[in-house]
Amino acid sequence: MTRSDHNTEEWYNRYYEKKGCNRNDLLRNPGVLFQYLSHEASIVSAVRAMNLTRELAKVLDVGCGGGGGTEIFMRMGFEPGNIYGIDILEDRVKEAVKKRPNINFQHADASQMLFEDEAFDLVYESTMFVQILDDNLARKIASEMIRVTKRRGYLMLADWRYNRPGNSEYKALSKKRMTKLFDIGTRCQLLKTFKGSLIPPVGRFLSQRIPSVYFLLQALLPALVGQVTYVLQKQ
Repeated sequence: MTRSDHNTEEWYNRYYEKKGCNRNDLLRNPGVLFQYLSHEASIVSAVRAMNLTRELAKVLDVGCGGGGGTEIFMRMGFEPGNIYGIDILEDRVKEAVKKRPNINFQHADASQMLFEDEAFDLVYESTMFVQILDDNLARKIASEMIRVTKRRGYLMLADWRYNRPGNSEYKALSKKRMTKLFDIGTRCQLLKTFKGSLIPPVGRFLSQRIPSVYFLLQALLPALVGQVTYVLQKQ
């Protein structure tokens, strides 16, 4: 196991030890549902804004974990054989392969991908950069994501834009940080930003207690939106 593997595994171990194994369980934790729905809605809206041919487009999920994030692309009509996932944790990749054998998963380091230049029409990550505290590593991964994206292809970043007060294990993918990592204005351009999940204390409370007002607050109080989906285009 490499140092990077170890750091990532330790992060997840600490997360679930602190939050509990049911933290993100849709059936056992009612606070999850609308957080999940709003996150996926932002992704669907983002893909709708892209000029992609679903039957032909090749998609890469960077930091795919157990592969759950790839399913939304199949539901949107992308061909399973054109969907790829990469993750640094071998156990999670094995889980992904077992559950989703029709997707192309790879156990590898996202800062040194083996894919050819300009191999994908869409390169995607979900809540990965918020876990990467080292901006040198984050920049290497961002550069690799750009490299494997086709010219005029898209990068989609569905991540948290706020730091968590008092918690040093998160580093938000704010617009300022995203601009630096992805060289906005030179290598990429920002096309649009879509609102996703509310900040966890508010979003989980509403999801459990008052779900009917969840999307109303998302629309009326944008400052409460913690997760956004950035759509970039490679120059």
